[in-house]
Amino acid sequence: MWFFARDPIRDFPFEAATPPEPALTQPGGVWQLHRGRRKTTGEPVSLFVHEVKPSSEEQIQLAKTAFRFLKTLRHPNILSYIDGLETEKSLHVVTEPVTPLPAYLESRGDGKSLSEAEISWGLHQIAKALSFLVNDCHLVHNNLCLGVIYVDRAGEWKLGGLDYMCSAQGDAAVPRKGVPELEKYNPPELSDSGKNVGEKWSADMWRFGCLIWEVFNGPLTRSSSLRSLN
Repeated sequence: MWFFARDPIRDFPFEAATPPEPALTQPGGVWQLHRGRRKTTGEPVSLFVHEVKPSSEEQIQLAKTAFRFLKTLRHPNILSYIDGLETEKSLHVVTEPVTPLPAYLESRGDGKSLSEAEISWGLHQIAKALSFLVNDCHLVHNNLCLGVIYVDRAGEWKLGGLDYMCSAQGDAAVPRKGVPELEKYNPPELSDSGKNVGEKWSADMWRFGCLIWEVFNGPLTRSSSLRSLN
């Protein structure tokens, strides 16, 4: 008699919405974001998916780190975790329905750009999320940029991208990401051994400044662009 293991994805209560939409690759290439829904009710959700193959072991561990932190951290300004599934082939994280901030800003074009009050409120929400991580959880986000900010259906800004999260305590150095498209957000002292690095969380404050620049100027292509204030 043959026994076949049931595919856990089939029993997972969430699925990508149909017709399928092109997945959005997140910064660093670890996750793809899909619009999804609960199978029984059709309730909309966002579905973050990481395929184990052809990922490297480092990428798999990054995905598992984000999964673990998103599942355990609870704050109004951090992505709201609903459910998750880890199999030999993939990791699935279900959150409240959100839109990546770059796509949200683009959709508000043609004379519908965000007001300064809306931007200030959104940045304030992200600052509160960072304060929660540093002061209450003793954690460093270590990945702050435009691409890890999301907007929910009420227009509230939420912090995601927890792949590189690490402890703010102890003597261990904050891990380097080794991804060129993310290293440009690092403060100058991280690339200059002669400069004092300071507190671990200080790098997130620099990245928060980069985020402010990106909200007004678009994605940061290189760190030298920060000298230009439009």
